[in-house]
Amino acid sequence: MAKSAKPKTTVKSATKAPAKPRAVKSAPASAATLSVASHPVETPETKVVVSKKTFVERVMIAAGVNKGQARQMSEAVLKVLGEALSDGEELSVPPLGKLKINRQFEKNGDEILVVKLRRPSGMLADASADEKTTPSPLAEDED
Repeated sequence: MAKSAKPKTTVKSATKAPAKPRAVKSAPASAATLSVASHPVETPETKVVVSKKTFVERVMIAAGVNKGQARQMSEAVLKVLGEALSDGEELSVPPLGKLKINRQFEKNGDEILVVKLRRPSGMLADASADEKTTPSPLAEDED
């Protein structure tokens, strides 16, 4: 038995003709008109996220130490803060404020901590005043 040959079909690329511009219809006279709101709508502010690298650089500048020392100090402080919060401890760190856990739960294997940070209005001013009044631990040169 001989096989019958099927007719070969060719596939043509489907190119669309350029779309015709549509005429813009004007709104009917009975349509409501938009008015400007009397109260401006607040747009959400973009959040700035400080990366670990930037954080370490800021610590380096504030402490006046080299980058390696700043990285070690930053990592140690962040580790201690993280462990204390995970253990449910309340922290009172004057330049930062008072940290307290509101809720703690686990989701998808991650530990979720909802933390409340209370910063009294004078806390930052008090911290900078303490730094200015603290005597330097270095001995002064006597001539």
